[in-house]
Amino acid sequence: MSNVKSMRVISGLLAAAVLAAVLAGCGRTGAAGSTASVVPESAVAYVSVDTSFEGDQWQAVSGLLEAFPEGEGLVDELLEKAGAEAGLEGDADLRAALGPEVALVVLEAPAASGDEPPFVVLTQPEDEDAFADLVEGADGARAEVRGWQAAAETEADLERYREALDAGSLEGSQAFEEAMDDLPVDALARVYVNGAAAGGLAQGIAPLPLDTSGGSLGAAVVAEDDGVRVEGRAVAGSENEPPEVDAYRAELVEEVPAGAVAFLSFNDLGSALEQFAGSLGGGLAPLPFDPAEVGGLLSGEIALYVRPGPAVTLVAEVDDEQAALGTVEALLGLAGGEAPVVYEAFDGLLAVSNSQAELDALRGDGPRLAGDDRFEAALEAAGMPEETAGFGYVDVAAALPLVAGLAPVAGTADALPEDYLEPLGGLVFWGEPAGDVQRFSLFLAVE
Repeated sequence: MSNVKSMRVISGLLAAAVLAAVLAGCGRTGAAGSTASVVPESAVAYVSVDTSFEGDQWQAVSGLLEAFPEGEGLVDELLEKAGAEAGLEGDADLRAALGPEVALVVLEAPAASGDEPPFVVLTQPEDEDAFADLVEGADGARAEVRGWQAAAETEADLERYREALDAGSLEGSQAFEEAMDDLPVDALARVYVNGAAAGGLAQGIAPLPLDTSGGSLGAAVVAEDDGVRVEGRAVAGSENEPPEVDAYRAELVEEVPAGAVAFLSFNDLGSALEQFAGSLGGGLAPLPFDPAEVGGLLSGEIALYVRPGPAVTLVAEVDDEQAALGTVEALLGLAGGEAPVVYEAFDGLLAVSNSQAELDALRGDGPRLAGDDRFEAALEAAGMPEETAGFGYVDVAAALPLVAGLAPVAGTADALPEDYLEPLGGLVFWGEPAGDVQRFSLFLAVE
């Protein structure tokens, strides 16, 4: 097996570890994130994953996977398969090679569009010989650094890592501490993203006219008894003025018809649009619409929801119904006037949809989303506060078949039978303002 392939086996295991917990999380976790002292401060991003596989977290994950078809023993089966692919003798060697924690560190943005960014993998293996086998032995790009085994695809990447670490680590970094402050320490995985460097990474992959100065993001993935929670913090950079966001109580849930498979609520997007209008499009050309006019349309609560059909509807609170209709007509004119939508304004609401039946339901007296059993159960399980900076809800079991129907891929429909979807509950995510920090949370229920 090539060194590159071996390294990708490790990287794939990190992704699989997080994905397994997101799909079937419960119980407590082991600690992840102690690698900060050996991660360069200049790194674009790093993710640290609990790879004990024997702790309370993984025992709980294994138990919950039994709710899915063929889920019994799935963790051990995946480890056995991954070990064989990596050229090791069974999952025991793989566990020993990985150790209790593995971190993936992206060192810098790629040199050119389409290139892969340089990265290193860090671990403290129980069996260094097994780890050496995993990364092609002494001839591979592997070295001990400050008590940790570091592996890279090339010797040049490993040397780049050493030089960056000599210049300073994340331990004691103000940006890192602000991003990770008060996030759970006992977590399946902890993630840190350097905002400025990550912007360069995004532009290296797909050049965009974006402002990438400053800022950082931290997140922790924590498994709980009834699902998986992600807690995160987005910290504005010193050169960026964060948008002024106030918490609000969503009221449009009492207007939207029950049965929505997805629902998003925002408030006063108009202020943010006017504040950042100059940077939209990178400031390369004037906008084809008046930001103040559109901002006035979006000054209240706005909701976007999807019901079976699929029917997609946007509803917004407005003060002047006629002015709102005029703005919509002007925006549709920019699109050539051929957008297949219908729109109405009534009772202080503006509604735009691809279905007249949805507008009729919005006007009607039927049951509302606020009283929908699945919606209420999802919000209660997530523990979402009454006031947020915006939130979203997805009925995962109902939404996935809908998505598969919209974008059919060979075998997709067969891959989503009902018994695989049945254990999945609602996905709820929301934000909470805290000065120059935007806290965000996500919870996926597993029933």
